[in-house]
Amino acid sequence: MITEDIDISWKLQLRHWDIFFEPRALCWILMPETLKGLWKQRLRWAQGGAEVFLVNLRRLFHWQHHRMWPLFLEYACSTLWAFAYAITILLFILSRLMPLPDNLAVHSLFPPEFTGMLLGLMCLLQFVASLYIERRYEKKVAKSLFWVIWFPMVYWMIGLLTTLVAFPKVMVKRQRSRARWVSPDRGKGSL
Repeated sequence: MITEDIDISWKLQLRHWDIFFEPRALCWILMPETLKGLWKQRLRWAQGGAEVFLVNLRRLFHWQHHRMWPLFLEYACSTLWAFAYAITILLFILSRLMPLPDNLAVHSLFPPEFTGMLLGLMCLLQFVASLYIERRYEKKVAKSLFWVIWFPMVYWMIGLLTTLVAFPKVMVKRQRSRARWVSPDRGKGSL
């Protein structure tokens, strides 16, 4: 497994351990400071998620692991969404280059007004909740609120692209190969 933390958390949950978010837990995390570093990190996470998902797929269908079904459903829907959106982008480009049947032509990549408004509202509610949770530790977070509106689009596009690259990579790779850690560019400056 390329991401041992995801693997361990799934193993614990499959053995009926509970894993919770603890807002008072503090840790120091170095984040990638370049787009290339962010891409490598997210690609590794997407590949690790796909590996853990595929390794545990059969076990998930047993009743004793029904607690994992929401996680299974979320991962399956996210992966299906990535491939469906990629097909939508392809059909959008093709419909600009040549005439397509009405049932295949895609005229816009943006969601309809009402759906877009609902997505925006849900995003805003999630950010309000996260700001509430982090208010003790992040005192000056309000300064970055302008950039918050772009986060979901950038996050979803990076997730989309890394899933499209990682999932097929996991499907065709030789099983039981050992992972090799290559440290990303976290923290450009020396510590």
